[in-house]
Amino acid sequence: MASASKKRARTISRVASQIYFLFILFQIPLFRFPCRIGTCSSPVEVTSSQLIASEVLPPMVVKALLYPGAITKAIINHKPIPSYNKLLKGGKFSNLRKGSSNIDLKHFEVLAGCYFSIAGAVLGLMRPGRMSLFGLLLILCGVGREALFGSKQVGIYSAMYIALLLAFFGIRRDSLNYPIHARGCVSRQRSLKSVRSGSVLALRSSSIIPKTEESGNPIDLRKSTHSNDFPVNGNSGGSLLTQGNSVGVIGGVSIVSTMNFVNKLVKWSSKEDEENCSIPFVLCSDPMLSKELQLYERSSFPFPTSKRAEHIPRDHSSIVSNLRKKRVFLENSGAGCIVMPCHVSHSWYDEITEGCSVPVLHVGECVARELKEANLKPVEAGSPPRIGLLASDATLAAGFYQEKLQNQGFEVVQPDKATMEHTVLPAMEALSRKDIEGAQNLLRIALQVLLVRAVNTIILASDDLQNLLPPDDPLLKRCLDPTDALARSAIQHSISDKTEM
Repeated sequence: MASASKKRARTISRVASQIYFLFILFQIPLFRFPCRIGTCSSPVEVTSSQLIASEVLPPMVVKALLYPGAITKAIINHKPIPSYNKLLKGGKFSNLRKGSSNIDLKHFEVLAGCYFSIAGAVLGLMRPGRMSLFGLLLILCGVGREALFGSKQVGIYSAMYIALLLAFFGIRRDSLNYPIHARGCVSRQRSLKSVRSGSVLALRSSSIIPKTEESGNPIDLRKSTHSNDFPVNGNSGGSLLTQGNSVGVIGGVSIVSTMNFVNKLVKWSSKEDEENCSIPFVLCSDPMLSKELQLYERSSFPFPTSKRAEHIPRDHSSIVSNLRKKRVFLENSGAGCIVMPCHVSHSWYDEITEGCSVPVLHVGECVARELKEANLKPVEAGSPPRIGLLASDATLAAGFYQEKLQNQGFEVVQPDKATMEHTVLPAMEALSRKDIEGAQNLLRIALQVLLVRAVNTIILASDDLQNLLPPDDPLLKRCLDPTDALARSAIQHSISDKTEM
């Protein structure tokens, strides 16, 4: 009986998803809303007008999206079927570029909802989920808001309610039990395990086995590697690493992100080396420091992430002191340069690096330099290249990314207050509740809001959000991880030091 019920539910879900897909594909009028072409009545029209104006996709791709709907409208209205090649040269789309981009900014809920409803329709054919319903609800929210302000240009057609029912019945029952999060945890654990094993194998012998005493007995690592045993001025009798091109790594908020960074050092430096060997490095990862950094970062959120959130101290002196000890340890371990693959740690970069005898690479400088060398062309004529920045409140408030990017001539575009309050911060809150799908949808909206503002690329400077979207998500092609630039700079520094030796 139970199996028959499950089979019937799967059948209903599949059929509802297929009918919903046809609604979207043939552009059944669902609403009436102002857009760049005047008035749009379907999600495909809204997204197509924005895609053509921003030149994100070639016109032929957009025409392929629009053509099924054009055929349907021609048949219903008893008119000749339009030519595929002339589809964008007449009708609504002929005056497309005259439309202002402010329309998209004012109505980003509807624009984002249209993107989600289309993506949900396509993905629903393979695995029904909540994306379609989420997109339609966003559209209703945007249309309803305009209606409350007395706009006569907006309206909802009866087909919208049918689409809502189809999207609702298209949700698979098992998709409500967070299977994505379960798989994500497993994959992250496997990834961490593989990174750890790969990192250990890639370490040079000098990184693992320190010098022995004159008696032949090995030095006790528990005594020799304690930060208090190294003098701050760097005049130690021996060092953990003997190569001058070694890289010291200070762990940050997330051990997973730290190990991912180390994995990049190993893989990318092995490709650069003729003998397929990675650069020597030493990693200093302290779970207590990670916890302190995490609590500090989350205390900047306007919502309490736990019952103890109100009692989290904002004093960062103990964090800076701990980071300085780690820097001194790495400095006296023989590191030729030091890196911190942690965004919030760079908030106190000057205090941490004061008096350091070796270079400490700055993640903001590294990513800004790489973007400058890429010779980016502005998306909108008459303005400098724009770089979007998505991060936690603590990182944005520190301002180091903005400063480094502006020094290289870029215009930095940050989420406005409404976007932070309604998408970015709720995404982090949803992630803390283990609502992975909800967090993913909110992050996608935040990214779309920045892309609408004609940015060349988006710096995703958050450990929480960095690995939230699946690797094949098309939005990730417009984003970059600043720690990638930090890893490349560390490898280049190590290679140049090796050449000079």
